Amino acid sequence: MMKKAINFICYLRLLVLHGFFSALSRIVKKDRDLWLISERTVDACDNAWVFFRYLRAAHPEIPCAYVIDRRSPEYQKVRAVGRVIQPGSVAHWLAFAASPVKISTHIMGYAPDRLRFTILDRRLRLVKGKKVMLQHGVTGNMPDALRFPAARLDLFVCSTVPEYEMICRAFGHPDGVPQLVGMCRFDDLLAPHETGRQILIMPTWRTWLKDTDPDGFLQSDYYQRFQGLLENERFLSILEAYDLKAVFYLHAMLQRFSPLFRSENERVEIRTHADGNVPALLAGSRLLITDYSSVHFDFAYMDKPVLYWQFDEDAFYSMHYPRGQFDCRRDGFGPVFDTADPGPLLDCLEAEAGDEMRNPSRYHEKARACFSEKRGDHCERTFRAIRALL
Repeated sequence: MMKKAINFICYLRLLVLHGFFSALSRIVKKDRDLWLISERTVDACDNAWVFFRYLRAAHPEIPCAYVIDRRSPEYQKVRAVGRVIQPGSVAHWLAFAASPVKISTHIMGYAPDRLRFTILDRRLRLVKGKKVMLQHGVTGNMPDALRFPAARLDLFVCSTVPEYEMICRAFGHPDGVPQLVGMCRFDDLLAPHETGRQILIMPTWRTWLKDTDPDGFLQSDYYQRFQGLLENERFLSILEAYDLKAVFYLHAMLQRFSPLFRSENERVEIRTHADGNVPALLAGSRLLITDYSSVHFDFAYMDKPVLYWQFDEDAFYSMHYPRGQFDCRRDGFGPVFDTADPGPLLDCLEAEAGDEMRNPSRYHEKARACFSEKRGDHCERTFRAIRALL
């Protein structure tokens, strides 16, 4: 009963604040043409940041602002490019109420309260203006939060042909909302870059670990498998034999647990969000080891090899996301290993290292079939799609 009362008060407070700032925005007539852009209000390393940077350089006539916390390690980077807005500030509430275009990588990423405004918009159609989701990654599974009417969008950016077809068929959005535009960060992946002798280990998160404490996380199968890999003698010997470096990077939802991972080997690095520049990390790595993370699409787009280690497959698809159209065994860009024992994974890694980590032809062809075409104008295509909404 107490929890329901607290939730009611929180929703009522949001309604009152939103109503007040909506009325105030009509009086002060501020930000009526603003394109409001954000990721999760704490970072700038994904499609929203790439699009904001592009917009400031290629279309300075468009008034835009990026919502990011001044405590973020990426705050100064964004501020150097254009206008920034502090989350939860008066300026944020005014811009959120007034802006005709709201753009983010996540549902309601630009809102003062992401979760509650998503629910209020679903029930009351509260949030005005065109709502654009650039996506955090390619959607291969079936998250309920992205389906209509849980998500009410005007533009849902898709990047692969199978993804676009699945979302059009199964997610219930009105015609014209899903569009095959391509993620903005793909432009950066196609730009000239240097790829070192580096492999990237980047698993996704788990719903059942999001709210656990450090002791619970240490006991989890997830921690023990990946920490075990980082300490595995054969893994370390492969790095040494082939002069490789391994970078381990946790998903944003589990970043707070990064300090629990360790390695005394100089060839293994635990990277955190504070280190910044995830696109450079993707571009600079030659091979990816992941589980279910959509980052494997980025590597496929760059024509680099991918290895999938899915040791908790049944739990993931029953408790995290329902299976979607994309099946890693059938459609994926590399072999799938589903045993807790990392031996088969390391057999393949050693074979790839011995072959200079060239992408096998069968996976090269799968990537070509998945993406309609490789092109370096995804930001411009996104800009045109948003302009068409207006």
